Amino acid sequence: MKKHIKILLLEDNPADAELISRELSRSGMLFSMHVVDSREEFIIGLNNFEPDIILSDHSLPSFNSLEAFAIVNKNYNIPFVLVTGSVSEEFAVTCMKAGVNDYILKNSLVRLPAAVNNILAGNVLKKEKEAVEELHRQLKNAFREIEEKNKAITDSIVYARRIQEAMLPEPSRLDELVSGWFVFNQARDIVSGDFYWFEKCHNRLIVAVADCTGHGVPGALMSVVGIGLLNRIVNEKHITKPAEILQHLNHGIRRFFRDNDTKDGMDIALCSIDIHTNQVEFAGANRPLWIMHQGGLEEIRPTKLPIGGFRGSDGPEYETHILQAEPGDILYLFTDGLPDQFGGDKNKKLMKKRFRNFIASLRFRHMIEQKVIIDGFVNDWKGDHEQVDDILIVGLKI
Repeated sequence: MKKHIKILLLEDNPADAELISRELSRSGMLFSMHVVDSREEFIIGLNNFEPDIILSDHSLPSFNSLEAFAIVNKNYNIPFVLVTGSVSEEFAVTCMKAGVNDYILKNSLVRLPAAVNNILAGNVLKKEKEAVEELHRQLKNAFREIEEKNKAITDSIVYARRIQEAMLPEPSRLDELVSGWFVFNQARDIVSGDFYWFEKCHNRLIVAVADCTGHGVPGALMSVVGIGLLNRIVNEKHITKPAEILQHLNHGIRRFFRDNDTKDGMDIALCSIDIHTNQVEFAGANRPLWIMHQGGLEEIRPTKLPIGGFRGSDGPEYETHILQAEPGDILYLFTDGLPDQFGGDKNKKLMKKRFRNFIASLRFRHMIEQKVIIDGFVNDWKGDHEQVDDILIVGLKI
């Protein structure tokens, strides 16, 4: 409540106005009072004096409290108190039902200060409540707007996932090229920055697993660029040497970003498999190849250079590894999503060693069964912890 109250008094009897002022002063109230006795003065007082509360006698020569209250009720939000001795209590109750805040009989002015204070305090609370309700309404509208925009964005990303999935090769095509396979692909978000790609060119199966910079929408856009470049390099230029493919891929990413000093790109493991002799050529950019054979699980190390992060006209020198696979050997290509996933009882990263031991334990499992086991392992390890990155593992049985 204000420390200093502005009171507009509608009263044509100076003696009564003095009594009202004296009673309020006696209570210790700090106030200034503007007294009017006509309709014109009343309206001027409302606009110029800007009162906190209105006290009104009922009957004036050319104006009365009902007319005054009608003006206030229609155009202003100011408490209105009937202070009179010339009306019945029944009439006063009728006025209060119409919206008048209170009525005080002139022979009981001792009640006036408390009534004024209570009404003003209640008015403050009312305004605070109205402010809270208005804020709630605004927040509700803002939340609804955010929900609508979020739905539109989510719907767009879901549709983008359909486009991204349509660009990936159909894994069932591998049935004619290898004796067994699985693709475990679990995006962190709706769309993924990890992607797999394969193509048959002449007598060779080219297979790649890539981890693009970022995840979600940025990673997905980079994956679209990578898939398009690999299609051009292998299908149009008929390049099948892994190191040469990676060099062209690096050059393509650099050209896409107009050779700016950017770290956007990808890590990738890429194999070229002779489908007649089972000879495997491998080159990797920060991603290794694991091969399961009779001697156990062997790691073929990549070149420690990413795709897209190397500047220069000649491009990086990616190392080529050539090995002879035997029927029954299994090739594993994967991103770092699972090794970097937090989980377990201590909420620590899985790490490469534990991941390798897990893959080694799958040695005698059917390829379809391996995917099921990997799915269970990922969910068990992650538990209630948030997935931190996209997870992609591809297995190919020679």
